[in-house]
Amino acid sequence: MNNNDDPLQNLFVSESQAINRKELADLLSPYVVINRDTGSLDFSANFRDLPNGEKILIVLCAIKARSLVLDNTVDGINPSDIIKMQIMPTGSVKTALKSLLDAREVRSVGGKYSLPNYKLPQVELRLGRPSKK
Repeated sequence: MNNNDDPLQNLFVSESQAINRKELADLLSPYVVINRDTGSLDFSANFRDLPNGEKILIVLCAIKARSLVLDNTVDGINPSDIIKMQIMPTGSVKTALKSLLDAREVRSVGGKYSLPNYKLPQVELRLGRPSKK
């Protein structure tokens, strides 16, 4: 049996799984734009209406997008940088990150939070946008 025919192959994911850039752009476009010169994130009114957990997921997706396009940027952000964005109260940032981490929806390495590539379809579903996978 070849790997493409093996139904068990659907159970395996990879941290290095390629990102569908169009899906990521479509997911982010109602909520955020990224300043090409500074790398800063600017949020729309649609973003401000989201619950805190979804705000954090959008931030992590935007950080991922930024790292894919801009040189010298990484796919990860620490809580203090999210707090500086003033998108929600300090305690809410920490609570939302802890909840997402406990639910294994995000990961933390060296104090920086990121969204694994294979989790993008789950974020789309959480935001009510069916994944095109």
